[in-house]
Amino acid sequence: MHPKRLTQQYHRLYQHFSGQEVDTRLQQLADIACCTRRHMRNVLNSMQQQGWLEWQAQVGRGGRSRLRFCCKPESLQKDSAVLLLEQGKVAQALDVLGHDRQALATILLRQLGQHWRNNRQVLSIPYYRALPSLYPGTALRRSERHLVRQIYSGLTAMNEEKGEVEPDVAHHWYQHSPLEWHFHLRPGVRWHDGRLLSVEDVIHSLLRLQQQPLFAHIHTVQALTPRCISIRLSEPDERLPALLADSAALLLPSGHAHDPDFASHPVGCGPYKVLANDTLHLSLQAFDDYFGYRALLDEIDIWMLPELGEKPQSAQQASAGLEVQVSPMASAEQAHAMEAEQGCYFVLLDARAASMRSTILRQQLFQLLSPLLLIQHIPLAVRQYWTVASSLLPQWFHLLQQREPAGTPAPDTLSLRLGYPAEQPDYPAIAQAIQNCLAAVQIHLSCHSIPFADWQQGSGGFDIYLGSVNFTSDIDYAIPAWLLGTPLLRNAAFADHHPATADLHRAWRSGQLDARTLSAHILSRHTLLPLFHNWLRLQVSDGMQDLKLNALGWFDFKSAWHR
Repeated sequence: MHPKRLTQQYHRLYQHFSGQEVDTRLQQLADIACCTRRHMRNVLNSMQQQGWLEWQAQVGRGGRSRLRFCCKPESLQKDSAVLLLEQGKVAQALDVLGHDRQALATILLRQLGQHWRNNRQVLSIPYYRALPSLYPGTALRRSERHLVRQIYSGLTAMNEEKGEVEPDVAHHWYQHSPLEWHFHLRPGVRWHDGRLLSVEDVIHSLLRLQQQPLFAHIHTVQALTPRCISIRLSEPDERLPALLADSAALLLPSGHAHDPDFASHPVGCGPYKVLANDTLHLSLQAFDDYFGYRALLDEIDIWMLPELGEKPQSAQQASAGLEVQVSPMASAEQAHAMEAEQGCYFVLLDARAASMRSTILRQQLFQLLSPLLLIQHIPLAVRQYWTVASSLLPQWFHLLQQREPAGTPAPDTLSLRLGYPAEQPDYPAIAQAIQNCLAAVQIHLSCHSIPFADWQQGSGGFDIYLGSVNFTSDIDYAIPAWLLGTPLLRNAAFADHHPATADLHRAWRSGQLDARTLSAHILSRHTLLPLFHNWLRLQVSDGMQDLKLNALGWFDFKSAWHR
């Protein structure tokens, strides 16, 4: 019998007899359960085998038998849900609980952290939102950018600790000429579905990137041998190996476009493969045929608990994109790592909007939204791990070097619109603080949460965009790639910009423009205003080993293990 149906039958019997020990007949129980005597006997045997009740049957058709209940229906539901969760049957567990997500969250919070399941090391992590798209080259938030690197591989990879490009699917490469690079591929690389990776897969993966600004200079990709490709460029790019380590350049099977579920259930060739991905949880399993070192953790379960994101403070304490807490019972003294993020929260004044075409107005808004003033309007519970920003990175101080004009913008019926990505618990508090600061000078601001994909494209016709960014350790690649490659930044920050973005892109690729200089140039135009830096935190229990916090606030799954 289905676990839910068996639980319902027990609940019906328990309720009828008020949980009291009674003498009854099999026919009476069958009438209560609306079934035959034969089926009722099987039901009682099943319940007794699971320890739910004791049934002492008497000989003879009319004899009265003793029925004793051993547990309450509420605990029975919980135990059944726990058993189903251990088997990976999440939807059935929720069904047993009457689709009570709060009850499911309560159970999950007690089971998070490291544990063994069928002789396999499993790590369960809470998260505050679903992860429906794990598709490289699309609009990916910070956590998705981390996860795709666990699922896919690229030609090259970035070593976060050293800040250096290292081999991945390509074991060697060299620059054949200023406009041509050769990459040599590893043999025997397999996709998660068991198929061997081919040179055609690599070519298809790279050619699909040509429509993106960062990769628009890729002219042709050709196979020189079954294990070597040639990439010809339309302009020189000294940073091509770093570019190919970008999450957008991760390799995909050539036929993936025909799979309608590929974004949520992708097939990669990285250390972990996706077993399940829905609104309740993402389950990853170590890929035994991975071409590198096999992952030490056998399974990663990421549980979607929206309750964690309802309040910024709770979100900060339980993996709301700012902290990965793999043991919810760990104390503050067990913090494994804590460091200032290489990135910031920011506001972007859209120079395309009619209201933002005035440089003077943008300068005045920079004054009104000074991080030192703004942070005073944000609750302490939200900002307890924040520091005010003077540039994109905590070690830079570009804004302190600028001379701001005096005065405030004229308040005559100025009305502005602000957009921020949905499903991020800190943004509403920051948006409210911005609204309060502007209201003090009679500027009306309406705030709107929008899908992340729309935010990244700069859609919606907003005057101001609120967001955040985190950079990998190769700053001279990561910052220009974000400024010049993100549609929102390209369209809003560089509107009517001189020199043209194409010229800036060319100067960066050739090594004539570095991250610090480009950042100073953009900030001086009063379109991009860094607000706060956050402290990334990784909190674990003593049993977890080799967890190292990365720039995205997560850790490399394949290197972690528990004693």
